Amino acid sequence: MVEFSNPERYELWMGRWSARLAPTFVRFAGLPKGGRFLDVGSGTGALAAALLEGVEDSTIIGIEPSEPYVAYSRKRMRDERLGFEQGDALAMPFEDDSFDGALALLILQELPDAPKAVQEMRRVTRSGGCVAASQWNFDDGMPMLALFWDAVIEVVATDAAREAATDCMVVDYPDEDALGRLWQAAWLVEIETERHEVDMSFASFEDYWAPFLSNVTPTSSYAGNLAADQIGEIKSRLRKKVIGGALDRSFSLRAHAWAVCGKVPSQ
Repeated sequence: MVEFSNPERYELWMGRWSARLAPTFVRFAGLPKGGRFLDVGSGTGALAAALLEGVEDSTIIGIEPSEPYVAYSRKRMRDERLGFEQGDALAMPFEDDSFDGALALLILQELPDAPKAVQEMRRVTRSGGCVAASQWNFDDGMPMLALFWDAVIEVVATDAAREAATDCMVVDYPDEDALGRLWQAAWLVEIETERHEVDMSFASFEDYWAPFLSNVTPTSSYAGNLAADQIGEIKSRLRKKVIGGALDRSFSLRAHAWAVCGKVPSQ
């Protein structure tokens, strides 16, 4: 069973890369200073931190369904301009027109009804406010995960393994055009998209490999459920893919994400 209540492990798995992506995403959104902004699916607080740093005199509310993640962010980030609440992106506990902008960093693919979430973001955002999201490019811009699944399929070589890879790497809104259409369907205007890059730097192969056994998402729980000899073979093949036959060393993988932003039309 996947463990969704361990924010410390999630930080090592994906949170550290969210923190690298968030400042670029905030700059793209072009938010006004002195605004009140909503961080949808706030997780371990990467976007909230970037908003505090990147938007002058801002106030941020983060909404997150997992209570342990809310508690983690509250403890980690103590600032009077910032608050975290437990809540559902599909039924937000806020009045209409409550925020100057609503942003979602890397959560659209996790939601059972992304169009409903975007509609909720639009509902709570004032006229002229920004509704924005960012999502990893799982097609060809996420080698950290793609290389792992390549190694899994080589070793396990079953339809179930291929299905697991598809479930983790194929998303409903995979590119800028799909995200743009999603924003259009929510009746947002002045829609823009942009490609953002992140350098995923690992101190060693073990720094890269260990989170694949962390059991915080379907991908990071997959290998741990296999037989020990299969895990060892996947690890060996993955090591060759990322550092070849060299001794353990630092290395980087280049990833990129798609960002979309639109405005709530004036009434």
